[in-house]
Amino acid sequence: MKNFFFLICIGVLVTACNFTSAENYFDRAALNSNKLVGFGSNDLIRFIELKETNNLFIVNGNQVEPTTKVEEYIKGYIIPDIETNIETIRTLKATEETKEMIVKSLEVFEYAKNTYSKEYIAIAKMIDNNESADAINLELIKLDSLKVPRFDVLHSELWALALPYAEANNIEVITH
Repeated sequence: MKNFFFLICIGVLVTACNFTSAENYFDRAALNSNKLVGFGSNDLIRFIELKETNNLFIVNGNQVEPTTKVEEYIKGYIIPDIETNIETIRTLKATEETKEMIVKSLEVFEYAKNTYSKEYIAIAKMIDNNESADAINLELIKLDSLKVPRFDVLHSELWALALPYAEANNIEVITH
């Protein structure tokens, strides 16, 4: 009888340890998407400011190293951070209640990663090569008109799922 009780206790502990709380689902799938606020030209303008103040860096293993290149900053910090978020989201066990939110979150992060990997890198190269402000601004306008609207839709769709989930699970959310 003692062994049976012991096995039940172990089973309960294992189950409890593997259970991801509603708040963890919300934080990983929805709240982390706030890292992408500013998507589009606002991001790149901020990156230019970081370059001008020598505040660009990359993560190399466990080391943070300075860089003077916006392209290196995107490849060595921004994209790896997005990839980490994608992997974190993928580790979430989808439930009936969380499945759509997880799928939509992955769409948001994959879309962002694709845009950073292509359009952002192309513009970053222009910035690093000191191309004319007019040429860079033209590419920023194209980025905002071609990529930002879809991102905004995906992000809004994610939050349309996340906010009711948070409410149903008594997770306090402050919106601005």
